[in-house]
Amino acid sequence: MKATVHLLVLVLLAGVAVTVPAAEVLTVMPDVREPYRSILQQIADGIRQTADTRLELLPAGGAVALGNERVLIALGSTAVEASAPLATRLPVVTGAIVSPVGQPPLPGISLEPDPEALFTQLLKLRPSVRRVHWIYRPERSDWLLEHAQAAARKLRIGLVAHSAADARTASRTYQDILRTADNTTEAMWLGQDPALISTDANLPDILGLAWSHNVIVFSGSLQHVANGVLFALFPDNTAMGADLARLALACANGKTAGFLPNRALRRAVNRRTAEHLGLALDAQQFDLVLPAH
Repeated sequence: MKATVHLLVLVLLAGVAVTVPAAEVLTVMPDVREPYRSILQQIADGIRQTADTRLELLPAGGAVALGNERVLIALGSTAVEASAPLATRLPVVTGAIVSPVGQPPLPGISLEPDPEALFTQLLKLRPSVRRVHWIYRPERSDWLLEHAQAAARKLRIGLVAHSAADARTASRTYQDILRTADNTTEAMWLGQDPALISTDANLPDILGLAWSHNVIVFSGSLQHVANGVLFALFPDNTAMGADLARLALACANGKTAGFLPNRALRRAVNRRTAEHLGLALDAQQFDLVLPAH
């Protein structure tokens, strides 16, 4: 990178015009440490495989350098914040974030899994489920509620959405639901909001209660499966990048798009939890089975 910068400086000093290589899509991502760097890079790889794109790493406090691109994809909250003001100059599509940005929201794809995909997987494992409980914080996840309600109606199950402002309120609600739920017809969708649930604080108690009452708990977090949640749908980063590229090209061609849950997903299951619940598990239907041994 340093050698490239030095070369550009020498060329400029020599009075030779330098042009940014032409590309349809500009992808902007922050220059962050691992493991986040690899995740963003995988998303960027999916974009690159699907569209003619230029990748720009955004240093802390840096500005986005536009070329002749038709659309911009911003990955991660830092890049989205830096790119959002440019939406008056070209379409801006957001990725690698959870909640929408802007009013009206910029188009994009969330890290949150598509509720329809989650509910479909749940019904494959236990077709008798008729009600799903979900505890959420409106300021973070209100946008997802509409998608979840539509998915529940389509699959003919009831969605009971419980609003909670903080972890203490959420923990009490989790406990009340898990103690009284009918484990043959009800299940718990575990959110990923760190303000409501923590793997070091209330998650062990929640999963211990679910285990003792034989209630299915599912999630969009791979880490939750490692801790004992029955299953999770988590991002296929490269495929999600490809979806972002297709969305960006559509926006560049004038299509109006919204902020959507992620449909490019992989499946993980906890073998021990499935055995405890007495579920017939076909490991080949999942991308990852935990524990590994």
